[in-house]
Amino acid sequence: MNLMGRLIDKTKRMNVTRTTTTNEKPQQSILPIRILELEAKIESRPTIIDEKSSAVLKYRTPHFRSTATIQFPPLDEGEHWKIGWIQSCTRMDFLNSYGDWGYSSWEFPQLVSGQNPMISDSDGRNYPFYGSKCEVIELHGPFLDYQTIKVLMNDNFYPHITWDIPTSNERLSRLTNVKRHQNFYTWLVAMNVKTGSIIVLKTISWQMNLEINIDSTKSQGSRATLISDPIPIQPEILKQNIRIPTCVLYPPNANSAQILVWHPGCRVGEVSKRPEIVVLPRCMFVLHQNPYYNHYIRHKTHTSIQNKLNGGSSSSSSSSDTKSNASQSTKTKPFCRLIFPPPSPPNSSSIPGNRCCDDMKHILDDHARLAQGVIVR
Repeated sequence: MNLMGRLIDKTKRMNVTRTTTTNEKPQQSILPIRILELEAKIESRPTIIDEKSSAVLKYRTPHFRSTATIQFPPLDEGEHWKIGWIQSCTRMDFLNSYGDWGYSSWEFPQLVSGQNPMISDSDGRNYPFYGSKCEVIELHGPFLDYQTIKVLMNDNFYPHITWDIPTSNERLSRLTNVKRHQNFYTWLVAMNVKTGSIIVLKTISWQMNLEINIDSTKSQGSRATLISDPIPIQPEILKQNIRIPTCVLYPPNANSAQILVWHPGCRVGEVSKRPEIVVLPRCMFVLHQNPYYNHYIRHKTHTSIQNKLNGGSSSSSSSSDTKSNASQSTKTKPFCRLIFPPPSPPNSSSIPGNRCCDDMKHILDDHARLAQGVIVR
């Protein structure tokens, strides 16, 4: 049994100081958060390739799954805690080659420019947690005995990649290669909702790597071949916890920040002189606050391209019911508000893709109010 985060005994929660006086009561006992069971694994199967569509190539990766059973100590009246999973992406290489025509790249601007070391992979509804159902449990005091709870999550990728170059309105077969390498940290945490403090109980590191070769001369249904190792690398439960940076606790999340960049006439690794952003982020502050992309061309037909993709080139997608589905990206009203750094554009209301949904605004305001008090251990 692992004993991780520790809470002051419910009989009298107080900060214990080193100073002693004659009237001081004995130090109260410390009750631990107990991890009874913890498992993290990726399905041991190959990525499944789907060539049924005449417009896009699809693939479905194995699922990453994590499960934890926890005993949480007694709580006093009015205490409120959340226990669940927080996930961040620390690296994304998602490159689609089209021979001599060029290559496209799904990117997180914060990572590419070095603005942030990670980006939140929250569902966007329940920051900072990965999801809103089985991924997080809420506990309200009072209760006198340990409570046993179970939280679980899963993640996988199911993107759509156009057979033709993303700036084309045709349906030719020019796709030649797909490479994807993503790294993640997944944290099991306990969060005091009233204070905003977060206790990191465990940290999991995992990755997904794949490469697909496409022979455009072959008929549809037999073009694509998985050439990377069909058996995925298994996750690692780290002995030392990784601190959660502030940028992971607030918007934007990965699905709101991703962009598709087209590099015409270049091979992977070469720098285009006139890169084009063909799919804009749902959170436009991602670009407006990042001078790295100032010289990038905004492709005028990005909406039609996104419709052709049917929103399916999301950087990550989860099978969780609460995870933002990429296929809804063209139907969902965009919303985003950056907490760190503070927004700087002179007139944020004039920037498209920056509207906050009414049902989210109070959540973001609460997090902003508690931001200075967030303590991650």
